[in-house]
Amino acid sequence: MTKDKYLSDIIRILKEEGLGLSMDDIAQKIGVTKKTLYNRFESKDRLIEDCLTQVSREFKENLACMDDESIPVEKRFEMGVSTLRQYFKEMSPAFMRDLMKDYPQKASVDHTSGSSYFEEKIAQNIEQGKKAGVYRSEIDAGLFAKYISFSIFSFFQKEVMMRNTYSADFYFSQVIDFNINALYKK
Repeated sequence: MTKDKYLSDIIRILKEEGLGLSMDDIAQKIGVTKKTLYNRFESKDRLIEDCLTQVSREFKENLACMDDESIPVEKRFEMGVSTLRQYFKEMSPAFMRDLMKDYPQKASVDHTSGSSYFEEKIAQNIEQGKKAGVYRSEIDAGLFAKYISFSIFSFFQKEVMMRNTYSADFYFSQVIDFNINALYKK
């Protein structure tokens, strides 16, 4: 098995159960020996770092839908937000809690990088939609993108990951749909 195949299986397990698993636990859950894991990853910290790097890479690859000009601009916006929603939905609260507790520097860098990348994609989409005459011309693309990005990332960090009042489905059906509709020309 290649290192990438191990990463895929390990990421799936860590997203479900959190980062607190031992190398023994991880090896058992993916059906290999601990020695096999250590032959591919020099330490648990290295394994976690490789997993988080892969998760970030996949996040950016999944947002490529926002660049597909064969898809209407408003649909690309919705697909980008849906991609972000799915990204967070796959991560258990334990994963996010462990990431912030045990790897705060990595969590901070990845959060900043991911939210900035998403914000950039949203701003580009808004500018494209304004040029196409689909979105209102007076919308400030940078500010609106910053607002959408902040809203989504903050919501997930506080409401979903801490299991508060509102579900992600309710949030998207109310807040994000409202903001998408605000973009359209009347």
